[in-house]
Amino acid sequence: MKVHWTLLLIGALACDGQIGTPSTDPSEPDEVTPTTPPARDPVGDAELPAGRRLRRMSADQFVASLEVATGQRWSDYERFAAAMGRADYGEITEEGLELNVTFEKLVEDAARATCDDAVQADVDGGEVILRHVSIADREVAAYVANLEYLFLRFLGQPLGGSDSRLDPWLALLNAPPAGGAELTDTTMRRRWTAVCVGLVTHPDFVSY
Repeated sequence: MKVHWTLLLIGALACDGQIGTPSTDPSEPDEVTPTTPPARDPVGDAELPAGRRLRRMSADQFVASLEVATGQRWSDYERFAAAMGRADYGEITEEGLELNVTFEKLVEDAARATCDDAVQADVDGGEVILRHVSIADREVAAYVANLEYLFLRFLGQPLGGSDSRLDPWLALLNAPPAGGAELTDTTMRRRWTAVCVGLVTHPDFVSY
């Protein structure tokens, strides 16, 4: 569940440094003919057709996709479904499909709850999130294999082992504990949970 800036350019008028009426040089033309700017490619409409706009999943689509990806049902969904935009066909007859702060916050809440349960289920013997790795593994090759699997599972994106998109995820998994402490299985469990949360809140997971 995913960040926009506008660059404001301020033009400054230059002063020619003269005070008063400049003297007239008879060699100068009375009028300067403006230069015609070069032709530019036409700029399209700012409003894109509906079919080309980035849209998010509906509330029901999101919770269903979340369950498929993590193997866990978000237990608080019915409580927050309306806030996520689900129509009740009484007072609200249209599905809310706009990305907003409320939706993003609830996506993160759902991700934290289901990813924590999913990783714990894998620790207990499952293999939904920890398909190619265990929390006892400390080998980069195992991390890469599992991250490639998770990217395909959550985002539908195939990755190669040298893909730069893996770098921030590997940095998270490989980071030394603070103060030189031992890297424990508990810490790795939390890190794989964080990876799962990051994928659920990724813009490519919640939008299409």
